[in-house]
Amino acid sequence: MIVGITGYTFTSEGVQEYYVNGKRGSNIPPYGGGGSLSCCVALPAEWSPGLTVEVSWITGHWTVPIEKIQAMNIKEAIECCLDRRSLTKTVPVERYGKEGGRLQVFFLPNDEIQVWVHGAGPQNSSHPSQRGYPEKPEAER
Repeated sequence: MIVGITGYTFTSEGVQEYYVNGKRGSNIPPYGGGGSLSCCVALPAEWSPGLTVEVSWITGHWTVPIEKIQAMNIKEAIECCLDRRSLTKTVPVERYGKEGGRLQVFFLPNDEIQVWVHGAGPQNSSHPSQRGYPEKPEAER
């Protein structure tokens, strides 16, 4: 089956770009995601144990206040003040049913990744992760 790709970040770092088996997903703000759907990854019609995908991503955050960045052009701002990291992991795809859905990449603390295939986002009570939509912790608000 061919499924679209979407992502959710459960961390304070945004994801500038990510790839699933070489197919590009969109950028994701800190504690956000969903919405944008990129095309497409091929998965078996039925899940089986040992099913994995390769996720590569670039994540980062600004190291200075936004007011300083706004006075620069984008090239200067990136060179000066963006702390970026590139990572790649092969991760298991969580069990999914024959109804399929979209492939959802969850970017979690400590560079952990979960991959789900489901028709609704994590804010939906039927989502098997039972995580809910990403929310900034009270301490960071």
